[in-house]
Amino acid sequence: MIKKILICFMMLSIVLLNINEVNAQPSILSQSSVLIDANTGTILAEKDANKKMYPASLTKIMTALIAIEKGSLSDVITVDDDTPYEIAGSHIALEPGEVLTAKDLLYAIMLPSANDAASVIAKHYGGSTEGFVKMMNDKAKELGALNTNFVNAHGLHNENHYTTSYDLAIITKYAMQNETFRSIVSAQKYEIQPTNKKPEIRYFTNLNKMLYCGASSQINVNGKWISPVYEGITGVKTGYTPEAGNSLVASAKKNGTELIAVTLNGVSLEMYQDAHNLFNYGFNEYQSAALIYKNTFVQNLEIKNGDNKEVSVITESDFITLTQKESIANIKSNIILNDITLPLEKNAVVGKIEFSLDEKVLGSVNLITPTPVKSTLTEGSKSKFRILTLLKSIAVLALILIAIRIYNNLRIKLNRKRRRKKFRADV
Repeated sequence: MIKKILICFMMLSIVLLNINEVNAQPSILSQSSVLIDANTGTILAEKDANKKMYPASLTKIMTALIAIEKGSLSDVITVDDDTPYEIAGSHIALEPGEVLTAKDLLYAIMLPSANDAASVIAKHYGGSTEGFVKMMNDKAKELGALNTNFVNAHGLHNENHYTTSYDLAIITKYAMQNETFRSIVSAQKYEIQPTNKKPEIRYFTNLNKMLYCGASSQINVNGKWISPVYEGITGVKTGYTPEAGNSLVASAKKNGTELIAVTLNGVSLEMYQDAHNLFNYGFNEYQSAALIYKNTFVQNLEIKNGDNKEVSVITESDFITLTQKESIANIKSNIILNDITLPLEKNAVVGKIEFSLDEKVLGSVNLITPTPVKSTLTEGSKSKFRILTLLKSIAVLALILIAIRIYNNLRIKLNRKRRRKKFRADV
């Protein structure tokens, strides 16, 4: 009997442990990491996500973003005389006076992580490295990356050049909304055609092993040795310096849900292992749910301010949110209406439908009128309605004043009675 009880207890413990493993955040080897929903920016998992870290070549995410927004892929750029001799680390052997397109340089920045290409881009669009860095920092603040400070465009080490996992995630979230950026960071290979200084074609591949990897590299995920390549990967960038360690920003999309993972300061291939674990956790535990779609009829609203009329109300936009799969059924909606007065223009906002989970607001969608709604009142009837409303208000006010007067009279009479009783008792 005791033996059976022990066996049952052990089985129950195993089940509870498995449940905890499913809901627990993944174990991370890198010093800092974060996983966010690429649509809303919601943090799904993190490890010291706001700790200041060195970004190394992950800096180039911002470099490429600024260049794409400031210029065009067809821009013709001439390499300055200084850059080829002042840049260390990875490069594509640019030469003074070499003429390339912005497209060539951007692919060189994001795939083989060319520091010389990043410097040339910065000087071209910023007028100087300092001018470009100011644009980088201004953009970081605009996006809410408040724990970030850039001092160069390539990411070579500087103690004052730092960021956080979370800041990199929200910068990447914004960058991935740009189709040009998405196209570049998802490319496996690129080639620069012969230039005025280089007669040969320059070939290079993406350093991001989650996108492109030979058979020799293997990582251990859940006890299995597998390739770093990840199904559904859509980008983004790797980085390394001795001070920053091996770092990675990656994005992946499955079943309509896109996630962004950042891992900073890992050893060797740990960053890929961490990214796999983060993505597996996110896609297994969370799901994008379309709670309502654009132009969905919600209800008819009755207008009671003299018109006695019903107004149809529809949603202004879709509302899609990412939440834990087991929580979707618990999401509640609440309609909040404005004070409505006719006439109404087409698409006039008359309220909103708000969605919440466990008393936490997930977001809302405006409620609008699909067509113009005219008032049924004429100018004369409007005046009568206003006068009637005013008279009602006066009547209510008069009743309140009468009630106050009656109350005061009663209070005075009661006080007089009390004083008489007291006087008689004293006598």
